[in-house]
Amino acid sequence: MSNKIIFIIIISLLGLVLLIQIVFLFRNLLIGYIKNKNHLKNKKRKKVIEQVDIFINNVVTSLAKLSYDKIGGIIIIENRDNLDKYINLGTKVKSDFLPEFITSIFYNHKSPLHDGAMIVRDLKICSLSSYLPLTRRIISVEYGSRHRAAFGICEYFDCLSFVVSETSGNITFAYKSIIRRLSSNPIQLTIELTEIFRKFWIYNKFVRKD
Repeated sequence: MSNKIIFIIIISLLGLVLLIQIVFLFRNLLIGYIKNKNHLKNKKRKKVIEQVDIFINNVVTSLAKLSYDKIGGIIIIENRDNLDKYINLGTKVKSDFLPEFITSIFYNHKSPLHDGAMIVRDLKICSLSSYLPLTRRIISVEYGSRHRAAFGICEYFDCLSFVVSETSGNITFAYKSIIRRLSSNPIQLTIELTEIFRKFWIYNKFVRKD
C-alpha cells in the first residue's frame, strides 16, 4: 500500500473522528438548550398557575364578603368575546383583582362607581360602573335589575357573570343560558368556582401546555 493511500486513509479517519466530535458537541448543546427552554417554560407556566389560583381565591373572598354583608354587586369576567363596547361605556381602570379594591367600590353607596358592573379582562379589573343590556327572558320576580343585567350580558356575549343580591346576599352565577345559585360558604364557594372556571372559562388561555 502506497504512502499516498495511507495518508488518505489517515486523513479520512481524522475527519470522521472530528465529525463525530462535532455531532456530539452539537447534540449536547441542543439537549442543553431544550432542557433550559423546558425549564423556563415550566417555570413560567407554574407562575401563571399561581396567578390564576390567586385570582380565583380573590374572587371567592370578594363574593363571600359581599354576600355576608348583603352588598349588591356585579362582576363580569370576559371570556372568548371582546367586551370593549361595555368597557368603554364605564370608567376605565387598570387594577389587580383585589378583595380590598372590590369592597371599596361596591360598599361605597355614595360613589358613582358603585352602580353598574365591574368588568375583568386577563385577571385584571379594566372597567367600573359599566351598564349592561337587560335580559329579554322571563325570569323569577326574585331577581332585580342587577340580576337582569348580569343575565342579559351573557345572552349576547361569551362571558362569566357573578351577581350578589343586596336583599338576600345570595350569589348567582350566569353563563349563556345557565343560571346557578352558589354557596356563600367560602370553602364550598371555592370548590364551586374552581369547577366553574375550569369548565366554562378559557383556562388554557392562561395555563397552556404548549
